[in-house]
Amino acid sequence: MDWEVWTARLRDFLNDCVGSDAAEESDRIREAGLLLQGTPLGMKHELDLNAIEAMLASGAAESAVLAILGPDIAFMLSRGGSGSCLATVVMDDESEEMISEGATVALALLAAHVSLLLARLEFDGQDLETIEVPPAARLH
Repeated sequence: MDWEVWTARLRDFLNDCVGSDAAEESDRIREAGLLLQGTPLGMKHELDLNAIEAMLASGAAESAVLAILGPDIAFMLSRGGSGSCLATVVMDDESEEMISEGATVALALLAAHVSLLLARLEFDGQDLETIEVPPAARLH
């Protein structure tokens, strides 16, 4: 398994999500379904791409993203009056959270989830013994 390839794919997809406008939302969601279905990170649920396509056809983009991410994901969504959309996704063990902005709520949610996956990949790849904690951090 080449983790560098998956990391690069996830980074490219994250950049696409962040750079997408509302008109590209459905394309990003379809890509997410295909990308995350084939990821070595392992999904804990069965992904039904036909159901996701039906949700997109009926205008339920947020529901389609939630179907991709699975029923156990912890998240929070917000949309400001200026049209800014934010999503927060929490790691399974509730140790970390990721906040992302997108052109739509669905794109923000995808970006937050992929950012969290990338953070997890990078964290898992680190040798924890080489991390030095500054003295001030010990006080907190």
